[in-house]
Amino acid sequence: MTLSPKMKRDINPDARWLALNASQIVLRESMPVREYVQRTFVPLSHLAHGWEMHSAVLLTPAEERSMVREPAEAVPESIARRLGKVRVLLVPFVGCFETGDRVAFSDPAGEKHSAVWLESEAQIDLVLACRDFDAHDTGFEFLASVAELLRSRLTPREMEQYTNLLNEELDGNVTGEIDQDAYEAKQALRARRARAGSPFKKYRDVSFASTGAEYMHGLWHDVQIHIGPEHLPVSALRKRMTLLAEMFPPNSGYRLFAEINEG
Repeated sequence: MTLSPKMKRDINPDARWLALNASQIVLRESMPVREYVQRTFVPLSHLAHGWEMHSAVLLTPAEERSMVREPAEAVPESIARRLGKVRVLLVPFVGCFETGDRVAFSDPAGEKHSAVWLESEAQIDLVLACRDFDAHDTGFEFLASVAELLRSRLTPREMEQYTNLLNEELDGNVTGEIDQDAYEAKQALRARRARAGSPFKKYRDVSFASTGAEYMHGLWHDVQIHIGPEHLPVSALRKRMTLLAEMFPPNSGYRLFAEINEG
């Protein structure tokens, strides 16, 4: 297995098993992520695409909707098929320890991950930390994880299409990006004045993951468009979203974007 960082109601009405499960786990302050995902879990909820959700913390119905149910429903079916079976495990924190990443049941000192996952032939176990973020931001981290998992599953043709779009932006001197991570990778590439090798691949990969997350975010609900030199111009953003929609069409009932005011 590989470890990587970074609505119709269908909930069991009797959550007593969850409280018992959590009380048993919390006897240990933390445990390795690899050990945690091997535990036996009773599904708290079944999500879209046949995915499952389990939680080590009690959630309100509103939290459950925003953290996983609604974002999962916004994931295009074509993306879900690329990933296969996904089991979403909500935990309080994921700490970065010298011995490796650990699920933590109290706020750990030092660095933390918003999400980590393990991939096996049977499924992807996606571990989401949900106590450092509000419910919406946890939902976005869920989509960001899906986008990163998708990136490694793109076909050569899809990667070529996205690369061509980035080269078109660079030719047009588009300096902004979709988020801070992609912006920093782009500036590092621009400083080298080259479009080959590791710097370009790093920028392309970070940019695609960020763009994919924002594409699904926009399908989930209306989003605010940020304007400024560090952000993508609306015209470039439209082209990216249109390309993603052509590659991975929205599910029935979802639309790419509401009308964007370019004035």
